[in-house]
Amino acid sequence: MTMVDAGQQWMHTLLLNLRWVGSVVACIVFTYKAPHFTAILTDLLRPRPIRPARDSRPSAVRWQAIQRDHDRIKDEYGQLCIDPFRSAELAVLDNLAVPEAVALIQALAEANDAAETTDSPTYEQAVLRLAKAWRHAQALTDSTGTSPGAELAWHRPHPPIPRERRTCR
Repeated sequence: MTMVDAGQQWMHTLLLNLRWVGSVVACIVFTYKAPHFTAILTDLLRPRPIRPARDSRPSAVRWQAIQRDHDRIKDEYGQLCIDPFRSAELAVLDNLAVPEAVALIQALAEANDAAETTDSPTYEQAVLRLAKAWRHAQALTDSTGTSPGAELAWHRPHPPIPRERRTCR
């Protein structure tokens, strides 16, 4: 074996080892980055919702305003339901013996049902009744002293517990 043959054999072994190491590194990188590439590819290929052109007709603007009012009231009521510091207000509005609470729940259901229709006057009347019921419900919670600024019973400091008197004999 000549020096040239040994050099060629060494180069062949080196290239073969580099291929194996490169393949292993490529597999590791591919396995690590595959979810990232898949997410990018999925995001690129995902169909985007097409927004319709803004309708400037008075009826469309009115419909959008009614929807905004409906969504605002639903969001405020939803915030009330999930806020742990307003549980006293929610307790008042969950009490079905209170007429304002019943009116609010009925108006909310009626407005949600009317939102599914394309009848603008019905939806508008339902949202107006919902807004009125919401104002009455808020007034009820304010009058019962459960407004957000009011001090709740479980927030008040308790009197200190008297210590036992130890008598020394």
